[in-house]
Amino acid sequence: MATSAIHGDFVSIVAEEMSSGIDRALRYWLGRIEIEVIDRSFTTAERISAIQKILEEYKSLTDNRCSSLRV
Repeated sequence: MATSAIHGDFVSIVAEEMSSGIDRALRYWLGRIEIEVIDRSFTTAERISAIQKILEEYKSLTDNRCSSLRV
């Protein structure tokens, strides 16, 4: 019975940490995009280009991480 409770607590702790990390990452990337969207010094084309660069950066970082996990 105690082992089951400890296991449940461990799973909850790990799930909370993962959720927190995902939330932090989403806030970071969406925040960067939002800054480009509201920057009035850029033209529409420049905003789109800046957002595309952010997306390319994200993809290159996540592709590198994911490729190291592939077998």
